[in-house]
Amino acid sequence: MRSKIKDIFLLVCTGVILVLLPVFLSRNKPIQMDLPILTPEEAPKEAPKPAPPPVEQQPAPTPKINKLAVCEEDEDCIIVDQDPCGCLSGPEGVTAINALYTLEFNEQHAGVITKACPDVPPSTERECSEMAQAVCINKQCKIVY
Repeated sequence: MRSKIKDIFLLVCTGVILVLLPVFLSRNKPIQMDLPILTPEEAPKEAPKPAPPPVEQQPAPTPKINKLAVCEEDEDCIIVDQDPCGCLSGPEGVTAINALYTLEFNEQHAGVITKACPDVPPSTERECSEMAQAVCINKQCKIVY
């Protein structure tokens, strides 16, 4: 039994020596690199930066037209929930669009993450009031209240 333990001990010691031998025999010298040293005269000159273009007077931004809300008459418009909670999240939770674009609107909002809606009664102010209705104003569906 003792000879087996002795053989195993010698085998382990031999393995450790073989693993550590390259470490002891290696030299820890840094790699030498010969890089040329450039003098200021030899250094490449930086190209002058071009002057920024003159700032032109920007025209006033035109109001953004919502393609989904384009209409001809009041009957084209409907009120839809743009927030998963609708009027539970306040008047900002609804908007007016053209009824013909309901499918496109739903596709745009299909990726909206479902969230827990507040445990409060729906808002009854402005866009969420019983008097709110979708109408066509300047060829855009709007909510009036």
